[in-house]
Amino acid sequence: MEELSRIMPPPPDAGDPVAWDSLRVDTGWELPADYRDFVAVYGMGTISDSIGISTPRFEGYPYEDHLLFHAAQALMDGELTWASNEAGDDFLWRCVGEPERWGVIFRPRSGPPDHTYDMGMAEFLLRLVRGEIHPPLEAELAMPATFESWREEERLLDDDGILEGF
Repeated sequence: MEELSRIMPPPPDAGDPVAWDSLRVDTGWELPADYRDFVAVYGMGTISDSIGISTPRFEGYPYEDHLLFHAAQALMDGELTWASNEAGDDFLWRCVGEPERWGVIFRPRSGPPDHTYDMGMAEFLLRLVRGEIHPPLEAELAMPATFESWREEERLLDDDGILEGF
């Protein structure tokens, strides 16, 4: 996370206050430590206006859909989607064993094959923004990578008058 924060600095208003212990008690889900660290530093938002990172609900969460919205299906499949890009590609965990050992699955919208990475989410994102790994993204990832929090996205939409009346 330290290296990722250096390469892709979080915005000043980033980070979301997820109550991880309550989440575990309420849902039974224990999520990987690197993901929890990512959410604390960056929170929900978008990498390079392309990859949308999902989080669990937290105080002030603005949307209905969230990371564990389809958790029952994820438990059956053994996979949980933590991000998607605007082209419909998905980034998932293979939820087998301890959360610290969950690998990343990249699932292109165009269908199989999946691409698996034996690393956690933070390492995957670090290597992706460094250009060390090259999943077949259906959408371009602008470099250098930037992160925009959901708060900034909402401010921009509100400034443009798009949120009026909602």
